[in-house]
Amino acid sequence: MTNFRLSAVDQGIVTALNQNARVSVAKIAERLKVPESTARHRLGRLIKQGVIEFSTMMNPLKFGYQIWALIEVQVELSKLRSVANALADRPEVFFVGVVSGGYDIFVGALFRTNTDLLTFITERLAKTPGIVRTSTSSVLDVIKRGVPSVTMFSQPFDGEAPRRIARRPGTRKAAGKKGRAAAE
Repeated sequence: MTNFRLSAVDQGIVTALNQNARVSVAKIAERLKVPESTARHRLGRLIKQGVIEFSTMMNPLKFGYQIWALIEVQVELSKLRSVANALADRPEVFFVGVVSGGYDIFVGALFRTNTDLLTFITERLAKTPGIVRTSTSSVLDVIKRGVPSVTMFSQPFDGEAPRRIARRPGTRKAAGKKGRAAAE
């Protein structure tokens, strides 16, 4: 992994694009008080390095998709990838992730009606080889839908995971010998 850090100008570019993806480079440069060539160069670098990507986010409600389903899927482990790929190929599915925990795959999908959701579960999922069981939840109200905030990426990443998990003060492993004796 590379150690990549967003400069203040880079953050400003990403923020401007998050607020209005159609904003011109000239407007971005004006807003950030930098030359247009600087904004254009920085944007090109961010795109070339894969730091930012462009896509269109449609509003499913405008197309009659009222049912947002979150589906946890338990699978035969030998078929994990094939099931995940089969689910990802479904047009109603917008997210597939292999996860840890009680289930193996997490799926996000959209449906126009509960009948469509029921058909997806009882016909499509039920006939997918390798699926053992599912648990489905319906989203009642979408509070946030979008991309992570640019501020989340303002700190550098050195490519290494923390060596150990910090424990709460007062727990046995966090306490030294004196703390352990006092806790017992």
